[in-house]
Amino acid sequence: MDAQTLLSRLYTSPVARSVLSGLLLGLSFPPSPISSLAFIAFIPFFTVLDAEASGWRMARFTYFFLMVFHATTVYWTGGFTHANDGWMMVAGGGLLLLHPFFLLPFVLAAWYSRRKAGRIIGLIGFVCFWTAFEYFHARGEFSFPWISVGNSQANDILRIQMAEFTSVQGLTLHLLAFNVLAYLALMEVAEGRWPASRGRTFGLAAAMITVYVAPLLWGSLRMDDVDRGNVLPPTRVGIVQPDVDPWEKWGMNSTDKWTSYERQMLLLDSLTRTLFSERPDLVVWPETAIPVWMLLPGYRSYLDHVKSVARDAEATVMTGLPHVLFFAKSEAPVTAKPIAGSDTYYESYNSATLIDPSGNVGPVYKKVILVPFAERLPYAETFRFLIEPLKWGVGISSWGMGKDTTVYTVGTRAGDSVRLSVMICYESVYPNYVREFTRKGAQVLTVITNDSWWDRTSGAYQHVAFASIRAAENRRWIVQCANGGVSAIVDPNGRIVRRSRLYERAAWVGVVIPRTDETFYVRHGDVVGLVNLFGAGVLSMFVAFKRLGRGR
Repeated sequence: MDAQTLLSRLYTSPVARSVLSGLLLGLSFPPSPISSLAFIAFIPFFTVLDAEASGWRMARFTYFFLMVFHATTVYWTGGFTHANDGWMMVAGGGLLLLHPFFLLPFVLAAWYSRRKAGRIIGLIGFVCFWTAFEYFHARGEFSFPWISVGNSQANDILRIQMAEFTSVQGLTLHLLAFNVLAYLALMEVAEGRWPASRGRTFGLAAAMITVYVAPLLWGSLRMDDVDRGNVLPPTRVGIVQPDVDPWEKWGMNSTDKWTSYERQMLLLDSLTRTLFSERPDLVVWPETAIPVWMLLPGYRSYLDHVKSVARDAEATVMTGLPHVLFFAKSEAPVTAKPIAGSDTYYESYNSATLIDPSGNVGPVYKKVILVPFAERLPYAETFRFLIEPLKWGVGISSWGMGKDTTVYTVGTRAGDSVRLSVMICYESVYPNYVREFTRKGAQVLTVITNDSWWDRTSGAYQHVAFASIRAAENRRWIVQCANGGVSAIVDPNGRIVRRSRLYERAAWVGVVIPRTDETFYVRHGDVVGLVNLFGAGVLSMFVAFKRLGRGR
């Protein structure tokens, strides 16, 4: 077979076109510099959606598209390049192979609409069903909004300014709409209607230009205006990135884990003391920076150590830590563990708290949104028989689930105060959850994370990039402090003002400006998602009635 014949067969193969769409979409995500691929990524797949008559074949081609998209975007989740934890690799592999099935019914609904009501209805259905899926899939314990198509534009600072109205779902809608318009224009030419359909083709081209350029024009105007919001006096924030190996953090690679814990405490102490001369108001340590139950009497020495750091720094210290609550057997959650020889159970939480210069300990925030399988078995109350077999080797699985958001008030050296959130790792990927902190009065958003599980792959870069969208949605400064990932300060436009390098041991001070204004998205939430959900319902009824009418 010569090269020309091979290329011809690949071009006509629906499998090849489905795979190509998955590759283009995956390669548009950070840290890729070619995010514009998302504007054409769906076009090869639309040719399959448009022509395929068999539902079973369409399901297979859709799976190829989605699986390649996942493998290109979130290939790093299994930690295959670092430490090779067996459960972590199984969970990550399961995500790549099984998660596409969540989206499959929505794509098939669009295909069915195409078969019963024509190309235009099918493509409109694709936009509505896909965006409705993203709305649904950002809720519940199986949720995984990391792959929202709009996230691909996180580094396009002008384009993401629209997120203050639409959230990331508006970016998804924007990308899908351009793909549909481009595909329709392409079909005008490919199916021989050009030049007879010149007016329609020019209309599609004009619509494409408008859809592509309008957000950029709005973004450039908004960038000049956003710094003039309702602002308060600046706050100086110290970020400490200790770069402790996550397996070392929990004593997995140490013959004496208590010696390891002591080393980590001393490292945090020494890095923080390098910031004293810069007089921070707040010092942020990463997720589970203290790897012991510091607030229990038996670990009082660790708490005293943190208090001494806060006192000497004359600054409040925010830190991640595990927290524990005890229950009687009759009241214990299903994920609680028994204490041998007693009727008492305990539940551990991935948590955070503040210690101020006077030694006062703030409320404990317990992580609400837990990474499915890695941190907690989804709907553990139902699948309780799987809790013991499915545990991650580093000992942090089966966390308890927190119940509510927490907004802290921190005093500054100037005598002012600032209200801020703390989100832990994965929680910052959820737009609707993040906006709840702003609605409750958070003037600065903080994220503490680990991001050290995946070696030098895309995960940490994607996480910090997504913070830019959260900043634009809420018009808030964001402080992200990582253990070994990428720590950063992000301004309300989504611009990263300062960042660390991956796996860098560092400590530095930056300035954030608290804000009190609220965006349209903060006030009204996922309007775009709800509108598309309504649109998907209307389209479904239209197709059903059309099919019923044909049957008669």
